[in-house]
Amino acid sequence: MKERILKKSLFIIFLVVLLMIVISIMIKYDVEGEKKLPFSISKILVVSTVDGKLNEDTENIWNIGVTQVNDLYLYVDKTIKDDEQTIKEIKIENFVINKAPNRGKLKVLRPTGEIANLYTHSHQDYLNDKIVYTGGVIDDLKSLEISNNGGILGFRISVEELGNYISNEDETITYDGKLLSNLGVTVPEIEFNVNFDVIITTSENISFKGTINLSLPIDTVIEEGSSNKEITDFSDVVFKRI
Repeated sequence: MKERILKKSLFIIFLVVLLMIVISIMIKYDVEGEKKLPFSISKILVVSTVDGKLNEDTENIWNIGVTQVNDLYLYVDKTIKDDEQTIKEIKIENFVINKAPNRGKLKVLRPTGEIANLYTHSHQDYLNDKIVYTGGVIDDLKSLEISNNGGILGFRISVEELGNYISNEDETITYDGKLLSNLGVTVPEIEFNVNFDVIITTSENISFKGTINLSLPIDTVIEEGSSNKEITDFSDVVFKRI
């Protein structure tokens, strides 16, 4: 009888220890994510500046609708060189605005043109949608293709409807951050914070998802006119299989 009780007790102890090990592994995975990703984000280049649309106006020389734009370029690298997996597709989705700008309206755009005019004809808002890049031979932002062995993808987050800059004195207009000060717009008024998910799916139909958080625009956009920033620290971004 005692032997049976002892065996039962040992079995229960074994189950408890096993359960604790499984729970600890799950907690560690939830915190640290995948250790060996076939592809990872090595850098995000942020370019903050200003765009504008010339409005029809027969009374004034200049009547420009001002938009503050933030172009994001994600660099995706192959991290396991001898892995035969390639990129099937990469989705940018689930945009969450944690802090909205006090002035203007946010919009997410995909590139639709060549390098010189990537967003000239971009009008559809993807804030509540997803942007999908498919794996291809080379990077082609206009066609939403990224090299299947790693490359660059991009999209834009803009703060639109900031107002119209009207002038009859300027001989030329430079579309940069100084237009904001001319319009009386300050950086604190247009600051916002956003999360978005990056889902990398490989040729073996294995998907990894990570969430990126950014505060935009770059705070020197007004004095510099156009500001660039490289983000290379992704220690707070956890990629997990989905």
